[in-house]
Amino acid sequence: MASVYTLPPSPPNWDAVGIFYISWCATWTTLVLAGMLFCWLNRDLPVLKIRGLPLSFGAIAFLHIYWILAQITYPVGATIPPVLAHDIQYFFMSVWFPLGVALFHASNLRFLRVAQLQRQFTHPTPRRVEPGCNGGKVSWLCRLRSCDFTKRSLLLIGLGMVVQLLLSIGMWVACRKYHPTFGIPGTELRGATVLEQVVELGRGWEWWPSVLWQVVWTWIVAPFLIWRAWGIRDTMGWRTQTIGCCISNLHATPMFMIASYVSAFDRVNKYFIPSQWIHLSILMFEIFTVFVPVFQVFRFRAQQKKAASVNAEWDTFSTAHTLCASSSTEDGIFAAKSSIPKMRAVDLFDEDLGDRFLTMNVLEQVLSEDPGPLQDFSALRDFSGENIAFLTSVARWKTSWTEKLSNEQKRRLYNAALEIYIDYISPKDAEFPLNLSSREVKRLKDIFERAARIVCGESNIDPATPFDIEVAPFESCEVDSPFELYGRATHRARYHGEIPGAFDATVFDSIESHIKYLVLTNTWPKFVDEMQSRRRRRSTETARTEGAWKSGSTLTNRIMHLVHQVM
Repeated sequence: MASVYTLPPSPPNWDAVGIFYISWCATWTTLVLAGMLFCWLNRDLPVLKIRGLPLSFGAIAFLHIYWILAQITYPVGATIPPVLAHDIQYFFMSVWFPLGVALFHASNLRFLRVAQLQRQFTHPTPRRVEPGCNGGKVSWLCRLRSCDFTKRSLLLIGLGMVVQLLLSIGMWVACRKYHPTFGIPGTELRGATVLEQVVELGRGWEWWPSVLWQVVWTWIVAPFLIWRAWGIRDTMGWRTQTIGCCISNLHATPMFMIASYVSAFDRVNKYFIPSQWIHLSILMFEIFTVFVPVFQVFRFRAQQKKAASVNAEWDTFSTAHTLCASSSTEDGIFAAKSSIPKMRAVDLFDEDLGDRFLTMNVLEQVLSEDPGPLQDFSALRDFSGENIAFLTSVARWKTSWTEKLSNEQKRRLYNAALEIYIDYISPKDAEFPLNLSSREVKRLKDIFERAARIVCGESNIDPATPFDIEVAPFESCEVDSPFELYGRATHRARYHGEIPGAFDATVFDSIESHIKYLVLTNTWPKFVDEMQSRRRRRSTETARTEGAWKSGSTLTNRIMHLVHQVM
């Protein structure tokens, strides 16, 4: 009697559908690899650096390999013995695919973690210092809590996958349909015909652990991510990426189950196998995870080019205007200098002057007079709050320099500069280290690193993944009595050693100029657009309110006129 165990392999299906699947698989794989390579080559850009590409691209690699297997099933799947083909499908769906989904959601959870950590730049109050774990003298739970976010996520995912792997292997060994010579009696393959037996290979209780794993990630974790990310309005498309991926995955498991068990789908399954409903979500994963960042890179480049061009144009105009006015009256000089409006940042955008705001002069004015709105925007929307916090900290630090300093004053200034280095520059200590060249980092390490290690000890932050940390920047350092430092209370021990000779008032000048230009070409245009959009919305709402009030007043007058006529 013929059965799936004796069924010989069939030749490949090179019809129009088979050729389409092969062509589609090769084309899309090429596009995905090109997009990933493009993002990796531009990984130092602010819009990509904060995303954590290794984790998300690792998930895409797992998911895309599974996606390829589904695309080649129709053209070449019949060349593999049916039982072996379903064995491959079983283990990929039970182990490989859940691992990819878990890594993918771990990268999405990172979005929430970054958004949470950036809030510290909007609330400059000191955070409470927690005692750290001390190697093997503490419990494993304490050491787990001390791990950074990525390591802890990968550890928990790894433990879950070990359980999933053992469960999948155990259920495969117990199920005799895949190996009739051993297994639990009663689990044999049923079906009178070969076609019925092939259908039964894709059904059964042994598939339920994989389905349950998918339900947990798609219908429990994903809605949680959507709920948590809904109120975040970032400027980099990260929220859109996270919510889009979560929503696009909700249909996968229900449609897989329907296609597997509802006979009306048999005609569809011939060309579009049940697992293809899962692979549709993988396709959307790749669009949001690879091509949304690619779009953001092009958008960043265009925005950077525009901001640089506008700034250069207005600088040239301002210089020429100033030179012309210098040969005229004092009023002319005043007019030239006042070509940029002087007002508080909250009022700066009441007049819509377009690109005139995209200049370094206006940015510096806002930073010096009212940096609060820009600080909040950069932290809550652009996830670059460290840049504005660094600029304002350096500005406060510079105001304390005088021509002649006593040894104690210079030591205090060095400790203040050390705080800035630890919080914003040090690859070992900063939660969000500034985007600097290796040459600049090395120069500052020669001045501050030895003192930072004396004050803070060895940090838990991995320089390769500087954003993947769990503790606050103050929590990894030794604790002394708190002291007030330029408006911000700190809890670090002071450095009392030798001050390097290279330390002076210009130690941060080159970095300050670099970060200002980075803010001007990245965060500042977004902030200007946001402020002007708010102004336009307020103007529209005000006009509507006034129009409604006038209409209401006219209607009231008419009613009163009719009442007087009746009376």
